[in-house]
Amino acid sequence: MIRNIKHIIASLLIFACIASCSSDFLDIDPEQNVAAENVVTDVNTLQTALNGVYSKLQNSDYYGRSMYVIPELMADNLALSIRNTGRYIDYDGFVVNEEDSYANDLWNALYEVVVNATRAIEGGEKLEARSADQQAQIDQLVGEAYALRALAHFDLVRLFAQPYNFTTDAGHEGIPVINHSSENEVSPARNTVKEVYIQVNEDISAAISRISEDKKDGRFSSYAVKALAARVYLYQEDYANAIAYSSEVIDSGEFSLVGNAGYTDLWAEEYNSESIFEIVNTIADNAGTNGLGHFFDPEGYADALATEELFALYESNDIRLSAITEGSKTGAEDEALFVYKFPKGTIHDDNIRIFRLAEQYLIRAEAYARTGKDAQAQADLLAVTDRATPGAAPAGESGQALVDRILLERRKELAFEGHRLFDLNRNKKDVRMIQSDHVIEATYPNDKFILPIPLNELNANPNITQNPGY
Repeated sequence: MIRNIKHIIASLLIFACIASCSSDFLDIDPEQNVAAENVVTDVNTLQTALNGVYSKLQNSDYYGRSMYVIPELMADNLALSIRNTGRYIDYDGFVVNEEDSYANDLWNALYEVVVNATRAIEGGEKLEARSADQQAQIDQLVGEAYALRALAHFDLVRLFAQPYNFTTDAGHEGIPVINHSSENEVSPARNTVKEVYIQVNEDISAAISRISEDKKDGRFSSYAVKALAARVYLYQEDYANAIAYSSEVIDSGEFSLVGNAGYTDLWAEEYNSESIFEIVNTIADNAGTNGLGHFFDPEGYADALATEELFALYESNDIRLSAITEGSKTGAEDEALFVYKFPKGTIHDDNIRIFRLAEQYLIRAEAYARTGKDAQAQADLLAVTDRATPGAAPAGESGQALVDRILLERRKELAFEGHRLFDLNRNKKDVRMIQSDHVIEATYPNDKFILPIPLNELNANPNITQNPGY
């Protein structure tokens, strides 16, 4: 069956969950359609709708694997082992094409989040509350739906379009914006990147205005939305807003960096002090061989390994080296660098950290550095480096040298969390794809730094165009 935006809008109208609020999303055929106004009829069905959207984030086609792996593999932090299961080979080799199944599945998974969040928004905003408390509950849930739609649109535009600063006015092609539901089949054209970010910003504002809970395990809270806002504004080079929103998170008192001695708890402990928003994976959600843990664990596939170049960047006493374990892989590399940011491995899926406090410090540090506030940038950078290596000397750089130092720290701190390719592309840097036996040098600008619009979408949607170079 061809999967494209038209089919997603037509078919994804019903949500399903179980008591754990983490079951798989229910995909139904078009002839089973339920009218949009019947999807959400009360607070309970609105909650159920949101559970379905959250569950989609767990999928191996989204944050459950691809969103973490692809941006690291298409850069210099990860390389496929010489013995692998065949996953993501074209990304490792820099030869992705429009028929690629992972790009197609990413596209579908993210638009399912967008469409279903939109239906939750529309249904929730029509509900009539019986009390002030119920209205607050409705607002919270609708706000979460806005935040989820903002996140998915933002991830789509990062994956399938060149960065905001690729053109002076961000007028280059982005991805189709979906902000309302329709019972009619649609074939949306691509919006400009600027238009996509306008929608993302509007959804973030709508979420902030509705969400009242400052912390909510496994769900979007007010500070999780502000963490998203800080990241989005950094990508837009709106440094004033990046500073403002990251400061709200950092200065809230709700979060603190996990200490050096407890660094391993950062990855093993759910909802630790540094975690702002993480995707919940219960025992019932176990993705098995499709999960991130199995992908990286030497007891599983260990398909992708940390690169020696990345490993060499850390000082010998850097606690972050505990997230990389030296060993040998049977029948493959005698000297392998295994990723251990998913410590449960093949046993059970770890919660997936989407926003954590260290990133907020690095966002603010970069924004400060780019606006000439070197002292403030150095202080924020030190907060991260001192946790990694206690007693670390403050950064002495200024100007562009300080920005480069911060980008280096982002590479080390956020390794294997799905940031590296985006950081290089938005900073107009060349990309070195490190493979097991050689390196591919790709210069900026480059058509292949973004993914192709899937062939299925092109075949089904006459109004959409392919990215240059594909």
